[in-house]
Amino acid sequence: MSRKDLDDIRSSPETIRLLDRLIDGRVTKITPEYDLSTEDGFRYPAIDAILETKSQKTIGILSNLYEQGILKREFHDKIFQCPKCGSFQIKLNPSCPNCKSFNLSRNNALEHLPCGHVDFEGEFKKGNQFACPKCGKELRQIGVDYLRLGVLHKCRDCNETFHETLDQLRCMKCMSIFSQAEVKEKDLYAYTLNEAMREKVLIEIRPKRQIEDILKKWGYRIQNSTVEGRSGTKHEFDIFAVWKSGIFEHRIAIGISIAENQVEPEEILRLFAKAHDTDAHKIIMIAVPKMSPNARFFADHYKIICIEAQELNQAIKELEEETLTKPALTGETK
Repeated sequence: MSRKDLDDIRSSPETIRLLDRLIDGRVTKITPEYDLSTEDGFRYPAIDAILETKSQKTIGILSNLYEQGILKREFHDKIFQCPKCGSFQIKLNPSCPNCKSFNLSRNNALEHLPCGHVDFEGEFKKGNQFACPKCGKELRQIGVDYLRLGVLHKCRDCNETFHETLDQLRCMKCMSIFSQAEVKEKDLYAYTLNEAMREKVLIEIRPKRQIEDILKKWGYRIQNSTVEGRSGTKHEFDIFAVWKSGIFEHRIAIGISIAENQVEPEEILRLFAKAHDTDAHKIIMIAVPKMSPNARFFADHYKIICIEAQELNQAIKELEEETLTKPALTGETK
């Protein structure tokens, strides 16, 4: 893992959030689900929810973590793509090898040995007996009068019978027909943590653990980062902690946002909406390197405590010295 790879991880709170769950076992295996209506034909919905990213960005993050050696991957399945329009909504269209018609029937077939006629078994039935529909002779003994040929296909247009169909594919979006040789293939992968990288990953997510240790020192209990709100929606937090004393309870929601230049208002609004739905008493946004003026406006409006710093470690020091106090002294519990 190069220095650039480490810098990329440090600058991506989404990546740190996922790695944190892989390290502590909340996520053990990342498996794709089929969604043939999407541009990629598959997605990782559980990871989309954790990262709060769209499917394509999630797929990119997982691929990058694999290339950096942090994740291991294994083949999961293969999906097929229309060579004309790129859709994954493809179905098999067996056709007649003689006339290329799709109008086929399939059934168990018999061959009448004396005259060589081949047809479906039902065509040979005459009441309780079997007789050849071509020459009319009765079929008495298998191997002498007739043979069972297994399943055969029959073309309703040209009456040809055959064992093997000509397998073509049809795109259900643009209705193009093409051969299997023309179809595009895409491999799907499942991911797990590369255990050989566990220690290096721990170093990268250590700042988040340091914040949790500060909270624990003040008596907070770190919650599962997936918290269900009053609306019934499950929200993902970087850190969510609860302090309890008898009937009193105090909740802190902390968001970590690392931007190239400045943290934008969307991050503030997203954190506030989640914290409000989960009844957080204190909301803290750690912004690296700084907040935009609009983001600061919304933070002040919603009474969100902002910690701005050039480095995450610097923000943690400020958080401990100036922001976190025992909840029993703040009057914010209820």
